[in-house]
Amino acid sequence: MSRHLPIRAVGFIVIVVTLLVSSAGSQAQAAALGHYAPAVLNIRDYFMPEPGFYYAQYTPYYHTDTFHDASGDKVSSILVKPGPGPGATINVDAKVNMIVFAPALLVSTDLKILGARYGAFINPTMANSNLSTTLTTRTLGGKSVEQTNYAWGDMYVQPIWLLWSTKHFDIDLAEGFYAPVGKYDTTNVTVASTTVTVPSSSNVGMGFWTNQVQTGAAWYPFDNKGTAVAAALTWEVNSKMEHVDLTPGQRLAVNWGASQYLPLTKDQSRLVEVGLTGYDQWQVTNDTGSDSNNVNDQIHAVGGQLGLTIVPSNVAINFRYLHEYSARDRFMGDWYSVSFAVKAF
Repeated sequence: MSRHLPIRAVGFIVIVVTLLVSSAGSQAQAAALGHYAPAVLNIRDYFMPEPGFYYAQYTPYYHTDTFHDASGDKVSSILVKPGPGPGATINVDAKVNMIVFAPALLVSTDLKILGARYGAFINPTMANSNLSTTLTTRTLGGKSVEQTNYAWGDMYVQPIWLLWSTKHFDIDLAEGFYAPVGKYDTTNVTVASTTVTVPSSSNVGMGFWTNQVQTGAAWYPFDNKGTAVAAALTWEVNSKMEHVDLTPGQRLAVNWGASQYLPLTKDQSRLVEVGLTGYDQWQVTNDTGSDSNNVNDQIHAVGGQLGLTIVPSNVAINFRYLHEYSARDRFMGDWYSVSFAVKAF
């Protein structure tokens, strides 16, 4: 179903139309979204591994060509009303393909804080995005855009990571922040005779700080922990965007999954991991500022995970696919992700 979408805040119009692409492990999105991308981490990645120093590499790929309005319906046009008057109708035909290069350095220790093991990690990002947009408007004529960006994205730092473990349960609590170190700029555009400042379509960074609190629990029905049922909650609190009068609202994400290790060899030195996974993410408070649109977005996805663990080498490789099946006030697409992790020492 294709519908007409009325939007009053012109700052959001340009972000929607030009498909502002952001990373830090986050996705290509419309309007003002948060940093956390719930499609990237594997089912068991929320829980600290055994003590050591680890290198992990996440390489997610995202494709979307569909934007959904506040009612969850597919949108093909937007109404720009930056001020009094009838405004302008813009038809949108857009596609985004994005690949993110996201290395992570992790440390897991035997240090105990409140009975929990302590760890930390840092995650810089770099993204390569391809933007293909065709716009037609009754007042501005037609415009086609072909654009590819490759630049540093924002960086996530998690200085607090605590894990409480028992024979059949893991519970974790983490606190971190996203630093706006990625490529970010603004530009002036004129729509319906009004000139406004908006984030540039060539951005990879998001232009604001985010504080993130995360907690999760995993249940292992058997003593060997070969089977896991896990869930994690992630809460984001965002600061004001640079050079734009907009502070993105707070966000809540729920990641869930179940995974099973299966031995490939008799000595169990090679293990296959199969899993069912998904996520649900909601904006729980309104955006604030003159460029806000007072529509709270949400996204829901389901998919699967397949992995290989080489036990003697302390190496794990995983492939994930997730399909976003429901969305409101944001783009909806598909995620493909390859990751590996290795214990350095």
